[in-house]
Amino acid sequence: MMNNVLNSFLKDIYDKPINLLLKSSEIKEIEDFYQKYYQKYTDIKMFYSVDKNIARKIKKVCSVRAEIERQFFCKKRLQSGTLCECVLAESIARFYQLDSFADVFHTYIRDLPANILYRLRDDNNRILCRYIYYNKNDLNTFLIQYGNPTRYDADFYMNGEKIKLEFKDRIARAGEKETEYDDEGKLVYSHSFQEENPTYISLIHQFNEKNNIIDLVGNYKIESDSDKKEILKSYFKSLGFDILISMDLFDSIIAITYDCIDKDDCCSFISFDGSEIRRSGKNSYTVFTPNLLLKSIHQVGGIISGNSVKIPSSNMINRMRNDKITGRKINHLFYVRLESLKEKNGYCEFLIKDVKQLKPTICVHIQIIAERSRLREYYLSH
Repeated sequence: MMNNVLNSFLKDIYDKPINLLLKSSEIKEIEDFYQKYYQKYTDIKMFYSVDKNIARKIKKVCSVRAEIERQFFCKKRLQSGTLCECVLAESIARFYQLDSFADVFHTYIRDLPANILYRLRDDNNRILCRYIYYNKNDLNTFLIQYGNPTRYDADFYMNGEKIKLEFKDRIARAGEKETEYDDEGKLVYSHSFQEENPTYISLIHQFNEKNNIIDLVGNYKIESDSDKKEILKSYFKSLGFDILISMDLFDSIIAITYDCIDKDDCCSFISFDGSEIRRSGKNSYTVFTPNLLLKSIHQVGGIISGNSVKIPSSNMINRMRNDKITGRKINHLFYVRLESLKEKNGYCEFLIKDVKQLKPTICVHIQIIAERSRLREYYLSH
């Protein structure tokens, strides 16, 4: 059941359009600019001077600027989706006239209003949030934006009640989970995985009936809408949020609640197109199928001598990131980082211990496809 504040929040969103402070295309523009130039400069002023139009857009949103500059000075890549989260959060904050902004990484915490301060710490007295939006003249309404991938994105407080918000780009992944596989490429899972992610188990069994991750060409498309709906419901429940916030084609904020998933015409509200089991995710691990690694090395003409390996350079594929070669792949499951190998006499040489292994990921892609007018009709009639 929706509480009064959640009802009020939804009515505010659908009463009249709340436009994003930056368009989706502008967010992408900033992301591309940052990834291209952040390693080329050490001075932030020089970085901004490369494109003054982009710089103006960055500075238009406090949290976007804070995120860009924090990552710039650490010389780190932007985390996927973070700028979108910042724009969605701050657009909502501005709508509610929350004109005071606090970057927790650079704010003296004790300067914050007392009623906000006590909501920031966990049981171990740690500060877990990134940004705070509030109004000094009305401390009953404020928004706390987090940055922990294992929890929802923000808490919005109004009149003593809390709404838990999750922010998503127009097309985004939801409920992404990694799983291992055995030497035959069949997906396997631990007891704890089964307990924590029961909705994924039948999907894993369906995959294993006819497929294996070794011989899989491309990615495995999840066809069953019921499977995808169950994973999305699990995503709502595991992160514990009340409402999913996104944007429409016209860069206005839209939102859905859990009840949409179980509607008979759910697919007129939400699209799951693109949901899949990906052959390999973005995280790499110490090798967990050593026999499969040895087989893979021999299949590409590799020679193993003790702990050393040499493979014909022409049989290894470049591993790319941001248009740069970061490693060499034995196949789509195993690779070696560039700094851990050397090329000599037509061979790539490296130690077995330096091989990294990738895990597949199961993920549902979600997009709110209902037009704003349809969503407005649904939520304003409740």
